[in-house]
Amino acid sequence: MTRRRRIEGQETRWRGLGVSEGIVVGRVLRVFNGARQVYRATLDEKDVEREVRRLRAAVRLARMQLLAIKARAEKELGAEHAYIFDAHLLMLEDRKFLQDVGRHIREDRVNAEWAVKVAADRLLAIYAEVKDDYLRARGSDIEDVTQRLIVALSGERHSYKKLSEDAVIVSEDLLPSAAAELDFEHARAIATDSGGWTSHTAIIARGLGIPAIVGLRDLHRHARTGDRIIVDSQQDVVILHPSDSTLEHYKSLEKRTPRTNYTAAEDGDKPLRTLDGKEIVLRANVELPAEYEDVRRFGARGIGLYRSEFLFSHKRGMPTEDEQCEAYIEVAEVAGDEGATVRLFDLGGEKMVAFGAELERNPTLGLRAIRFSLTHEEVLRTQARAILRAAARGRLDIVLPMISDVMDVRRARRIINEERVRLESEGREVGGVRIGAMIEVPSAVMTADKIARDVDFFSLGTNDLVQYLLAVDRSNEGVADWFRSLHPSVLQSIYRTIDAARKAFIPAVICGEMASTPAYAVVLLGLGATDFSMTPSSIPRVRRTIENVKFAEAQEIARECLECETADDVEELVRERFTEKWRELFPPKSLPAPRVGG
Repeated sequence: MTRRRRIEGQETRWRGLGVSEGIVVGRVLRVFNGARQVYRATLDEKDVEREVRRLRAAVRLARMQLLAIKARAEKELGAEHAYIFDAHLLMLEDRKFLQDVGRHIREDRVNAEWAVKVAADRLLAIYAEVKDDYLRARGSDIEDVTQRLIVALSGERHSYKKLSEDAVIVSEDLLPSAAAELDFEHARAIATDSGGWTSHTAIIARGLGIPAIVGLRDLHRHARTGDRIIVDSQQDVVILHPSDSTLEHYKSLEKRTPRTNYTAAEDGDKPLRTLDGKEIVLRANVELPAEYEDVRRFGARGIGLYRSEFLFSHKRGMPTEDEQCEAYIEVAEVAGDEGATVRLFDLGGEKMVAFGAELERNPTLGLRAIRFSLTHEEVLRTQARAILRAAARGRLDIVLPMISDVMDVRRARRIINEERVRLESEGREVGGVRIGAMIEVPSAVMTADKIARDVDFFSLGTNDLVQYLLAVDRSNEGVADWFRSLHPSVLQSIYRTIDAARKAFIPAVICGEMASTPAYAVVLLGLGATDFSMTPSSIPRVRRTIENVKFAEAQEIARECLECETADDVEELVRERFTEKWRELFPPKSLPAPRVGG
């Protein structure tokens, strides 16, 4: 998706991932993240404590800056988007992180800048190996806070960047606070070399209602401030130095393209039904406490996926049973009567680093997720006890990640049941929990009918399902074009899994990225999915889509899709049928774009 090609002389096109809809013709404003070179300085013993005090003063300054940024973001973007800076504040208040930095200063007698960088780099190494796209994107938060601390150590203060004219922000990786410090009135679009749908910069762009394309790889290196540029997130393309004919064409399109704002749904509390009366449930995927408010704001029916890995990364190691229990109680309270599904720790090779081992060569296929928990039973037992205790205070379920066969489920259930008995013998109050399986690897799809007999529900992780089915790492730019969510094998696998759940009379929740994309959500609906879980801010647009389509018509299109031979065939069919039936509902960006040269 990051391929570029040259046409008509100097005109150059980059392909990326559109994360906020729209078309803009403007001028490049090249923005640097302000990353600074950090050098190591050895301190005299007498200067060590003074350096620690300097660190504390920098933390206070950075916190003041972040509070100011958050207040401005709340004013300009609304509280539903300003929450992302709570994660930054949380890191600045993290005692473990600050203790690690202070320890480096004292034990290694180094300057605070170097100590901050060493502690942050260790965290970044862990996040880089996380297989979950959402969690991996949180690495930008660590980089952001690190740079802010380093700048604060210099005593500098940030100021808002006023733009002299309408501008398209071009950056390698626009850090969240840098985006929030932009002149909102004149920033018209964002184009970055890296990033994803769940990155904070993407969230900010959607809050501003301006187009944004990420994953452009090396656009920043080629663009210069003042260059003419076109951002077309409907076609996932950025055009640098457009020709006169291209410019004229896009200026016409720009005038006809309305801005899109992702706002809270006013009718979020009402049951969601298709035009022909099929009831559909939309739940929320959450990780950070700062996101909890959005569960209610966007009308989610509880929490369909709570990524418990946040507890591990936040505590910089294994959280205690009591710490976990407290966190799960809070999640249950937020979810309310609809309940929350807690995914057991879903970490791979990076988890081994925390236990003193080296990273695996291929952590995606290694000792990770349920395999790690079953190998290190103390991890599973502690988490199971915490969830069972919290379930006495609210409705909670457990989902087992990366299940490959029935034995994974049976072993995990045995351990969870043993801990239930142990808690009861200790006189502890425990609640009832359902146990489900994440269906995200081919072997689980092929044996879904058998797994269904041993679990209470399925959660379909479509991101990993596509990756494992097609043997494509979508973060690898060289093979990104082979990552096809509408590949026939993907649709057949989803249909087979949903059908197995139906026959076993258990629910099947779609909790991957496909659920948050309106066009894909309609295809999933046609395949039989009626329960979706997604990033809270995606709920309003998916809701508006589903309530304007008929379940029977979606089924008809899905049946045709299942008969297709190639991903190209499916995408072409979806474009044709959706345009015929719901032309007003689906703008071009909402439908799969034709492949270049296809």
